[in-house]
Amino acid sequence: MNEISRKILNHYQIRKTKKQKEEFRKFLVDELKQYGYCPIVQNKGINNNIVIGNMDTARIFCTAHYDTQAVFPFPNLIVPNNLFGLILSQFAIIICVLILIFFMNIVLIKLFVWTGLFKNIELNIASTISWLIIMIWMLFGKANKHTANDNTSGVITIIESAIKLPKDLRDEVCFVLFDNEELGLLGSAAFAKEYKEWIKNKLVINFDCVSDGNDIFFFPTKQIKNDYSKHESIINAFASSNYKRVHINKGFGFYPSDNFNFKYAYGVCSLKKGWFYYLDRIHTSRDIIFNEENIELLSDGVCKLVKTTHTFG
Repeated sequence: MNEISRKILNHYQIRKTKKQKEEFRKFLVDELKQYGYCPIVQNKGINNNIVIGNMDTARIFCTAHYDTQAVFPFPNLIVPNNLFGLILSQFAIIICVLILIFFMNIVLIKLFVWTGLFKNIELNIASTISWLIIMIWMLFGKANKHTANDNTSGVITIIESAIKLPKDLRDEVCFVLFDNEELGLLGSAAFAKEYKEWIKNKLVINFDCVSDGNDIFFFPTKQIKNDYSKHESIINAFASSNYKRVHINKGFGFYPSDNFNFKYAYGVCSLKKGWFYYLDRIHTSRDIIFNEENIELLSDGVCKLVKTTHTFG
Protein backbone atom coordinates (compact mmCIF):
# COMPACT_ATOMS: atom_id res chain seq x y z
CA MET A 1 0.00 0.00 0.00
CA ASN A 2 0.94 3.61 -0.48
CA GLU A 3 2.51 5.56 2.38
CA ILE A 4 -0.59 7.73 2.78
CA SER A 5 -2.70 4.62 3.28
CA ARG A 6 -0.24 3.29 5.86
CA LYS A 7 -0.44 6.54 7.81
CA ILE A 8 -4.26 6.48 7.74
CA LEU A 9 -4.32 2.89 9.00
CA ASN A 10 -1.75 3.55 11.72
CA HIS A 11 -2.64 7.07 12.87
CA TYR A 12 -6.05 8.19 11.57
CA GLN A 13 -8.52 5.41 12.35
CA ILE A 14 -10.45 7.66 14.75
CA ARG A 15 -12.46 10.25 12.80
CA LYS A 16 -15.48 10.96 14.99
CA THR A 17 -15.21 14.36 16.65
CA LYS A 18 -15.02 17.69 14.86
CA LYS A 19 -11.33 18.04 15.74
CA GLN A 20 -10.46 14.50 14.65
CA LYS A 21 -12.16 14.97 11.31
CA GLU A 22 -10.51 18.35 10.76
CA GLU A 23 -7.08 16.84 11.41
CA PHE A 24 -7.77 14.00 9.00
CA ARG A 25 -9.00 16.32 6.25
CA LYS A 26 -5.95 18.56 6.58
CA PHE A 27 -3.61 15.58 6.47
CA LEU A 28 -5.30 14.09 3.41
CA VAL A 29 -5.50 17.33 1.43
CA ASP A 30 -1.82 18.06 2.06
CA GLU A 31 -0.67 14.53 1.26
CA LEU A 32 -2.60 14.19 -2.01
CA LYS A 33 -1.14 17.39 -3.42
CA GLN A 34 2.16 15.60 -3.97
CA TYR A 35 0.33 13.27 -6.36
CA GLY A 36 -1.09 16.07 -8.48
CA TYR A 37 -4.52 16.28 -6.84
CA CYS A 38 -6.12 19.41 -5.40
CA PRO A 39 -8.78 18.05 -3.03
CA ILE A 40 -11.58 20.40 -2.03
CA VAL A 41 -13.48 20.25 1.25
CA GLN A 42 -17.08 21.14 0.48
CA ASN A 43 -19.04 22.38 3.46
CA LYS A 44 -22.82 22.04 3.61
CA GLY A 45 -24.25 22.60 7.07
CA ILE A 46 -22.63 20.11 9.44
CA ASN A 47 -21.22 18.07 6.56
CA ASN A 48 -17.69 18.41 5.21
CA ASN A 49 -17.25 16.18 2.17
CA ILE A 50 -13.85 15.76 0.53
CA VAL A 51 -13.88 15.90 -3.28
CA ILE A 52 -10.84 14.52 -5.09
CA GLY A 53 -11.04 15.09 -8.84
CA ASN A 54 -13.08 16.96 -11.42
CA MET A 55 -16.86 16.65 -11.04
CA ASP A 56 -17.45 18.41 -14.38
CA THR A 57 -15.72 15.76 -16.48
CA ALA A 58 -16.14 12.65 -14.35
CA ARG A 59 -18.22 9.80 -15.72
CA ILE A 60 -17.85 7.66 -12.60
CA PHE A 61 -17.99 8.70 -8.94
CA CYS A 62 -16.19 6.47 -6.45
CA THR A 63 -17.16 7.16 -2.87
CA ALA A 64 -16.78 6.13 0.77
CA HIS A 65 -17.60 7.68 4.12
CA TYR A 66 -14.74 8.79 6.34
CA ASP A 67 -16.54 9.48 9.63
CA THR A 68 -16.44 6.83 12.36
CA GLN A 69 -18.68 5.80 15.23
CA ALA A 70 -18.81 5.27 18.96
CA VAL A 71 -17.65 1.93 20.33
CA PHE A 72 -20.37 -0.56 21.32
CA PRO A 73 -20.29 -3.78 23.36
CA PHE A 74 -21.94 -5.73 20.55
CA PRO A 75 -21.50 -5.53 16.77
CA ASN A 76 -23.84 -4.13 14.16
CA LEU A 77 -24.55 -7.51 12.57
CA ILE A 78 -25.69 -7.23 8.95
CA VAL A 79 -26.99 -9.96 6.63
CA PRO A 80 -27.62 -7.90 3.49
CA ASN A 81 -28.69 -10.42 0.85
CA ASN A 82 -31.04 -12.80 2.63
CA LEU A 83 -34.34 -11.50 3.96
CA PHE A 84 -34.71 -14.18 6.63
CA GLY A 85 -31.11 -13.71 7.72
CA LEU A 86 -31.55 -9.93 7.82
CA ILE A 87 -34.61 -10.25 10.05
CA LEU A 88 -32.75 -12.64 12.36
CA SER A 89 -29.72 -10.35 12.57
CA GLN A 90 -31.81 -7.29 13.40
CA PHE A 91 -33.76 -9.30 15.95
CA ALA A 92 -30.46 -10.34 17.56
CA ILE A 93 -29.39 -6.69 17.79
CA ILE A 94 -32.73 -5.74 19.37
CA ILE A 95 -32.31 -8.53 21.94
CA CYS A 96 -28.82 -7.23 22.80
CA VAL A 97 -30.15 -3.70 23.22
CA LEU A 98 -33.02 -4.90 25.42
CA ILE A 99 -30.64 -6.92 27.61
CA LEU A 100 -28.47 -3.82 28.01
CA ILE A 101 -31.51 -1.73 28.92
CA PHE A 102 -32.66 -4.40 31.37
CA PHE A 103 -29.43 -4.20 33.37
CA MET A 104 -29.38 -0.41 33.17
CA ASN A 105 -32.95 -0.38 34.51
CA ILE A 106 -31.97 -2.56 37.47
CA VAL A 107 -29.23 -0.13 38.44
CA LEU A 108 -31.46 2.94 38.00
CA ILE A 109 -34.43 1.45 39.89
CA LYS A 110 -32.19 0.54 42.82
CA LEU A 111 -30.90 4.09 42.79
CA PHE A 112 -34.42 5.53 42.74
CA VAL A 113 -35.57 3.27 45.59
CA TRP A 114 -32.54 4.18 47.65
CA THR A 115 -33.05 7.93 47.09
CA GLY A 116 -36.84 7.86 47.24
CA LEU A 117 -37.21 9.42 43.79
CA PHE A 118 -40.05 8.72 41.33
CA LYS A 119 -42.14 6.54 43.62
CA ASN A 120 -44.48 4.15 41.76
CA ILE A 121 -43.09 5.17 38.35
CA GLU A 122 -39.52 3.96 38.79
CA LEU A 123 -39.66 1.53 35.84
CA ASN A 124 -41.05 4.10 33.38
CA ILE A 125 -38.47 6.69 34.31
CA ALA A 126 -35.63 4.16 34.33
CA SER A 127 -36.57 2.85 30.86
CA THR A 128 -36.77 6.38 29.45
CA ILE A 129 -33.39 7.30 30.89
CA SER A 130 -31.84 4.07 29.59
CA TRP A 131 -33.03 4.75 26.05
CA LEU A 132 -31.76 8.33 26.26
CA ILE A 133 -28.36 7.12 27.45
CA ILE A 134 -28.09 4.75 24.47
CA MET A 135 -29.10 7.45 21.99
CA ILE A 136 -26.69 9.96 23.48
CA TRP A 137 -23.92 7.36 23.47
CA MET A 138 -24.49 6.70 19.75
CA LEU A 139 -24.04 10.40 19.01
CA PHE A 140 -21.48 11.50 21.58
CA GLY A 141 -20.04 8.33 23.10
CA LYS A 142 -16.40 7.30 23.20
CA ALA A 143 -14.99 6.93 19.71
CA ASN A 144 -14.14 3.45 18.50
CA LYS A 145 -10.35 3.22 18.25
CA HIS A 146 -10.57 0.29 15.85
CA THR A 147 -12.25 1.08 12.53
CA ALA A 148 -10.20 -1.01 10.13
CA ASN A 149 -13.23 -2.29 8.26
CA ASP A 150 -15.80 0.44 8.99
CA ASN A 151 -14.75 2.44 7.18
CA THR A 152 -10.99 2.92 7.07
CA SER A 153 -11.05 0.19 4.41
CA GLY A 154 -13.33 2.25 2.17
CA VAL A 155 -11.25 5.39 2.65
CA ILE A 156 -8.04 3.58 1.77
CA THR A 157 -9.68 1.97 -1.28
CA ILE A 158 -10.44 5.49 -2.53
CA ILE A 159 -6.92 6.74 -1.79
CA GLU A 160 -5.23 3.73 -3.41
CA SER A 161 -7.45 4.05 -6.49
CA ALA A 162 -6.74 7.77 -6.87
CA ILE A 163 -2.99 7.33 -6.57
CA LYS A 164 -2.81 4.34 -8.92
CA LEU A 165 -4.93 5.98 -11.60
CA PRO A 166 -2.83 7.25 -14.55
CA LYS A 167 -2.92 11.04 -14.91
CA ASP A 168 -4.44 10.88 -18.39
CA LEU A 169 -7.50 9.09 -16.95
CA ARG A 170 -8.13 11.29 -13.93
CA ASP A 171 -10.76 13.40 -15.65
CA GLU A 172 -12.89 10.28 -16.05
CA VAL A 173 -13.52 9.72 -12.33
CA CYS A 174 -14.20 11.80 -9.25
CA PHE A 175 -13.49 10.45 -5.77
CA VAL A 176 -15.62 11.67 -2.86
CA LEU A 177 -15.27 10.97 0.86
CA PHE A 178 -18.54 11.62 2.67
CA ASP A 179 -19.03 12.98 6.15
CA ASN A 180 -21.68 11.87 8.69
CA GLU A 181 -22.72 8.55 7.21
CA GLU A 182 -22.93 7.18 10.74
CA LEU A 183 -25.49 9.86 11.64
CA GLY A 184 -27.84 8.78 8.85
CA LEU A 185 -26.14 9.19 5.45
CA LEU A 186 -26.17 12.98 5.93
CA GLY A 187 -23.03 13.85 3.98
CA SER A 188 -23.99 11.91 0.87
CA ALA A 189 -27.56 13.23 1.04
CA ALA A 190 -26.27 16.80 1.09
CA PHE A 191 -23.90 16.03 -1.79
CA ALA A 192 -26.62 14.37 -3.88
CA LYS A 193 -28.91 17.35 -3.39
CA GLU A 194 -26.30 20.05 -3.98
CA TYR A 195 -24.75 18.45 -7.07
CA LYS A 196 -27.78 16.81 -8.58
CA GLU A 197 -26.91 17.95 -12.12
CA TRP A 198 -23.33 16.73 -11.85
CA ILE A 199 -24.23 13.21 -10.84
CA LYS A 200 -27.37 12.81 -12.92
CA ASN A 201 -27.09 9.57 -14.92
CA LYS A 202 -23.54 9.01 -13.58
CA LEU A 203 -22.48 5.73 -12.04
CA VAL A 204 -21.64 5.85 -8.31
CA ILE A 205 -19.64 3.07 -6.65
CA ASN A 206 -19.65 3.30 -2.86
CA PHE A 207 -17.14 1.33 -0.78
CA ASP A 208 -18.14 0.62 2.81
CA CYS A 209 -16.62 -2.18 4.94
CA VAL A 210 -14.52 -3.92 2.30
CA SER A 211 -11.60 -5.45 4.23
CA ASP A 212 -13.10 -8.27 6.33
CA GLY A 213 -14.31 -11.19 4.22
CA ASN A 214 -13.35 -13.08 1.10
CA ASP A 215 -16.62 -12.51 -0.78
CA ILE A 216 -16.94 -9.02 -2.25
CA PHE A 217 -20.49 -8.05 -3.17
CA PHE A 218 -21.73 -5.26 -5.41
CA PHE A 219 -25.30 -4.30 -4.47
CA PRO A 220 -26.96 -2.45 -7.36
CA THR A 221 -29.76 0.06 -6.88
CA LYS A 222 -33.09 -0.89 -8.43
CA GLN A 223 -32.47 1.38 -11.43
CA ILE A 224 -29.53 -0.76 -12.56
CA LYS A 225 -30.67 -4.09 -11.10
CA ASN A 226 -31.25 -5.50 -14.58
CA ASP A 227 -28.52 -3.57 -16.40
CA TYR A 228 -26.44 -6.60 -17.32
CA SER A 229 -23.94 -4.63 -19.39
CA LYS A 230 -22.93 -2.69 -16.28
CA HIS A 231 -22.76 -5.89 -14.25
CA GLU A 232 -20.53 -7.48 -16.87
CA SER A 233 -18.19 -4.49 -16.86
CA ILE A 234 -17.96 -4.65 -13.07
CA ILE A 235 -17.19 -8.37 -13.07
CA ASN A 236 -14.57 -7.95 -15.81
CA ALA A 237 -12.86 -5.06 -14.00
CA PHE A 238 -13.01 -6.44 -10.46
CA ALA A 239 -11.79 -9.90 -11.29
CA SER A 240 -12.06 -12.71 -8.76
CA SER A 241 -8.91 -14.49 -7.63
CA ASN A 242 -8.27 -17.88 -6.08
CA TYR A 243 -9.19 -16.61 -2.62
CA LYS A 244 -11.38 -13.60 -3.35
CA ARG A 245 -14.74 -13.91 -5.04
CA VAL A 246 -16.58 -10.97 -6.60
CA HIS A 247 -20.38 -11.10 -6.89
CA ILE A 248 -23.13 -8.95 -8.32
CA ASN A 249 -26.03 -9.32 -5.91
CA LYS A 250 -28.95 -10.46 -8.06
CA GLY A 251 -31.70 -11.36 -5.59
CA PHE A 252 -32.83 -9.68 -2.40
CA GLY A 253 -30.39 -7.02 -1.31
CA PHE A 254 -30.38 -4.41 1.42
CA TYR A 255 -27.02 -2.80 2.11
CA PRO A 256 -27.58 0.41 4.11
CA SER A 257 -24.89 2.86 3.12
CA ASP A 258 -24.37 6.04 1.09
CA ASN A 259 -25.29 4.27 -2.15
CA PHE A 260 -28.92 4.73 -1.02
CA ASN A 261 -28.74 8.41 -1.96
CA PHE A 262 -27.92 7.84 -5.63
CA LYS A 263 -29.98 6.58 -8.51
CA TYR A 264 -27.38 4.58 -10.44
CA ALA A 265 -25.15 3.09 -7.80
CA TYR A 266 -23.47 0.02 -6.40
CA GLY A 267 -22.88 -0.45 -2.69
CA VAL A 268 -19.73 -2.54 -2.20
CA CYS A 269 -18.83 -4.57 0.88
CA SER A 270 -16.93 -7.73 1.77
CA LEU A 271 -18.82 -10.50 3.53
CA LYS A 272 -18.06 -13.74 5.32
CA LYS A 273 -19.93 -16.92 4.60
CA GLY A 274 -21.72 -18.96 7.24
CA TRP A 275 -25.37 -19.95 7.15
CA PHE A 276 -25.72 -16.62 5.32
CA TYR A 277 -23.30 -14.07 3.95
CA TYR A 278 -22.77 -11.66 6.82
CA LEU A 279 -20.86 -8.67 8.13
CA ASP A 280 -19.84 -8.49 11.80
CA ARG A 281 -17.29 -6.92 14.18
CA ILE A 282 -18.09 -3.35 13.11
CA HIS A 283 -18.79 -0.70 15.77
CA THR A 284 -16.78 -2.73 18.29
CA SER A 285 -13.17 -2.96 19.46
CA ARG A 286 -12.89 -6.14 17.37
CA ASP A 287 -12.99 -4.20 14.09
CA ILE A 288 -9.30 -4.83 13.42
CA ILE A 289 -9.33 -6.99 10.27
CA PHE A 290 -7.72 -5.21 7.35
CA ASN A 291 -7.09 -7.50 4.39
CA GLU A 292 -4.83 -5.69 1.95
CA GLU A 293 -5.68 -8.16 -0.82
CA ASN A 294 -9.24 -6.83 -0.82
CA ILE A 295 -8.02 -3.25 -1.15
CA GLU A 296 -5.64 -4.17 -3.97
CA LEU A 297 -8.37 -6.04 -5.87
CA LEU A 298 -10.80 -3.13 -5.56
CA SER A 299 -8.36 -0.32 -6.32
CA ASP A 300 -6.99 -2.20 -9.34
CA GLY A 301 -10.58 -2.80 -10.39
CA VAL A 302 -11.42 0.90 -10.23
CA CYS A 303 -8.47 1.72 -12.48
CA LYS A 304 -9.44 -0.97 -14.96
CA LEU A 305 -13.07 0.15 -14.94
CA VAL A 306 -12.15 3.77 -15.58
CA LYS A 307 -10.32 2.70 -18.73
CA THR A 308 -13.59 1.33 -20.05
CA THR A 309 -15.93 4.19 -19.06
CA HIS A 310 -17.18 4.38 -22.64
CA THR A 311 -19.40 1.38 -21.77
CA PHE A 312 -21.37 3.67 -19.48
CA GLY A 313 -21.80 6.44 -21.99
